[in-house]
Amino acid sequence: MNRQRWFDRSFDLGISAEALPGLVERLRSTPSRLEEGLAGLTPAELTRRTGDGWSIAEHAGHLSDLEPLWSGRVDDLLARLPRLRPADLENRATWDAGHNARRPEEIVSEFRDKRGRLVDKLSAFTQAQLAMTSLHPRLEQPMTVVDLCFFVAEHDD
Repeated sequence: MNRQRWFDRSFDLGISAEALPGLVERLRSTPSRLEEGLAGLTPAELTRRTGDGWSIAEHAGHLSDLEPLWSGRVDDLLARLPRLRPADLENRATWDAGHNARRPEEIVSEFRDKRGRLVDKLSAFTQAQLAMTSLHPRLEQPMTVVDLCFFVAEHDD
């Protein structure tokens, strides 16, 4: 499968606020989908790197590593900051985390906890807050919280 690199993707934003419940549910289900995807894999399968990319365990850990960024961007929107905080484009947290030395159950549990906090935060948005925008630093596009949810869900997948 030839997938487009994440940083090369573009997004059609301006998603209707009516999409929020479905997107939040998609975000809520990611830890379970991850757990199911990791089930039955051997340690060798989980930790094997191909080329200069991450292993399956590192990809799984990367989801958890990014939760502070997503949560922080929600805070940026609520604070009406003009620009969302930037991501570490080198993904140092994931490279340095040692996810290959962790049990998959630990990775999923940590991710489930962090994602639960994000989903709780998203569920508290008012109608007025759903219209607030901030500029995404890489895409150079205004983003609402609904757009951010779509962006995160696409990254999860």
